[in-house]
Amino acid sequence: MKLLRLDLNDVVQHPGRRVEYPIELWLEREEAPPQSEPIRGTLIAESGGRILRISGTFKTVLWLECGRCLEYYQLPVEFEIHEEFPLVGIPSGLSPQGYASVEDRDSFPVFEGNILNVDELLRQYVILQLPLAPICRPDCKGLCPSCGKNLNQGECSCPPRKGHPAFEVLARLWYEQDEVHSSAERESSPLATHEETISQDEGGM
Repeated sequence: MKLLRLDLNDVVQHPGRRVEYPIELWLEREEAPPQSEPIRGTLIAESGGRILRISGTFKTVLWLECGRCLEYYQLPVEFEIHEEFPLVGIPSGLSPQGYASVEDRDSFPVFEGNILNVDELLRQYVILQLPLAPICRPDCKGLCPSCGKNLNQGECSCPPRKGHPAFEVLARLWYEQDEVHSSAERESSPLATHEETISQDEGGM
């Protein structure tokens, strides 16, 4: 697997230097979502002496599986990158004996020395663009729970369902508890006590 790596040592060793790199990249890692178009954009690297700034604007189109109908659909995404990495050491552009290097302490580092792993950086940003519940369209009807037909392609021949059995059980429990509660309130109300007293008096007569 060929990875895109950029050697940014020249930028790191010369504070104030700014370099732009045109990017066109297919992510090949298994953890990356499938693409229908490569990632395109421009990556900018700029050294501030003690900070290396990485920025850029990118766009691509992803293939995602709809969570309702299970069909694949295309999702265009655009994102910006804004990262800052501390530099340790004195840049050689300021001192002939000096050498500065990027310090990347992230749990998922994107630097190896002064070499940027562009694949990993863009992969992390692409994953952040993924929806929590991918849906091909807002009015997606999903699949029939009985026969599994995609209801976006037409109605199936299954009889209409009254509701989920679990909810029917909950509804019965709710009404039964409501009836018990109402009955208890009637028995404990002052009016009910008064009527019971009158009934007893009339019985004694």
